[in-house]
Amino acid sequence: MEAHQLALNKAKIQLMLHPDSTFFTTVLFSLVHLWDNTQATACTNGKYIKFNSDFFMSLDAEERLFLLLHETLHVVLVHMSRLADRDPQLWNIAADYVINALLISLGYKMPKMGLYDAKYKGMSTEEVYRLLLEDPDIPKGCPWPDLESPPEDFDEAIKDILIRASIQSKMAEDKPGTIPGEVQIFLDNLLTPKLPWNRIFKRDLKSLAKNDYSYAKPNRRYYPDHYLPSLYSEALLDIAVGTDTSGSVSDHDYSMIITETASIFKTMKPSKISLIQFDTKIKEVSVLKSINDLRKVRFEGRGGTEIGPLLNWAVINKPQLLLIFTDGHFHFHADNPIIKSKVIWLIHNNKKFKAPFGKVIHYEIKG
Repeated sequence: MEAHQLALNKAKIQLMLHPDSTFFTTVLFSLVHLWDNTQATACTNGKYIKFNSDFFMSLDAEERLFLLLHETLHVVLVHMSRLADRDPQLWNIAADYVINALLISLGYKMPKMGLYDAKYKGMSTEEVYRLLLEDPDIPKGCPWPDLESPPEDFDEAIKDILIRASIQSKMAEDKPGTIPGEVQIFLDNLLTPKLPWNRIFKRDLKSLAKNDYSYAKPNRRYYPDHYLPSLYSEALLDIAVGTDTSGSVSDHDYSMIITETASIFKTMKPSKISLIQFDTKIKEVSVLKSINDLRKVRFEGRGGTEIGPLLNWAVINKPQLLLIFTDGHFHFHADNPIIKSKVIWLIHNNKKFKAPFGKVIHYEIKG
């Protein structure tokens, strides 16, 4: 193995060993890494990172780590797509100031040629760009010209990558604030669940949760002088999520389903979620007891769609609540059972869908 490739591999391992780095490593490893000595230093278009091998080897180990994160953050912050009608050179300078200030604040060592000014710490790239427009002493030329035109499918591809990276970071229990500043603002807008779970389930949860008094849980306010019962809530314990894995459902849809399932764990705190994958038959049943179990899920299927097998599963297993993610492009048959569990159909991009039972919630997935 050539020396520069060995050095790159060591830098990747170094990043993996860095505390609370799961988000950045997930994004970095989703990109293609290439050697291209026509580049002055390094560059990215959101799909690949190209490195000049001579430049890379001129850096020490800590600076190589900084370089990897610098290029990764251009992708995380979608700097290529946010250029709009701005001056490309000045936008690149503003982007570098933002990224370098962020990385230095996290304790990483910047190469000597990097752009840095402490006054830009915590600012968005747009804010720095506006300030640079008014600054007569802005640097002439960008010492790190590392932004290239993104591929046509970049926006959707990076959304999927960032969703996956954010979920992996939560699963790894990275510290709050690991994804700082401008990055978190962008992710908050992107990762807000597409469905307003709290509003949708508020009434349903009330009907499923039973309040009662029990001597098994004595009221601490009066105990031990008086042994009185306390009011307790029998919370929702058993949720099933049926997800359509037919050929008409995209990888982007699956990323959304994972995000929504994580949100259910966070807001509803069930003891378990049964995740049932189906197309013309049940492909996989995964019993999830925490958000961390989502990392084990691998989607199977890509056939047609039949709803009968999922409904038969629900008849046998009797979940308290069955959520069904599907585009609804299938037919109900006379022999399909009408199940006793509470059912919510989560139907995307198919407003004509109607169900013979349960509640139907329509929503749109754009792109």
